[in-house]
Amino acid sequence: MKKVLLLLLQNLAASIFIGISVYGAIIYFGGEAQKKIPVKESLLLGVGAVVCVFAIVAIGGLLDKIALAGEAGKESDRKIND
Repeated sequence: MKKVLLLLLQNLAASIFIGISVYGAIIYFGGEAQKKIPVKESLLLGVGAVVCVFAIVAIGGLLDKIALAGEAGKESDRKIND
């Protein structure tokens, strides 16, 4: 259950990061109408992108630890059964 929740959070963070990136690209390249973003909104989007990257990396590390613990448990079961 913990692994499923972490995967969901990682996918959510990745989706938000992609959304922020696409919005920034649309604004940068003009889209339909060239509009200026207020400084506060730009800073907020930048901080949001950094937080999403941090969340993706941190959750990825936790998922790796869970995967290693699962593999170690399977190996110890094999040694006992042999």
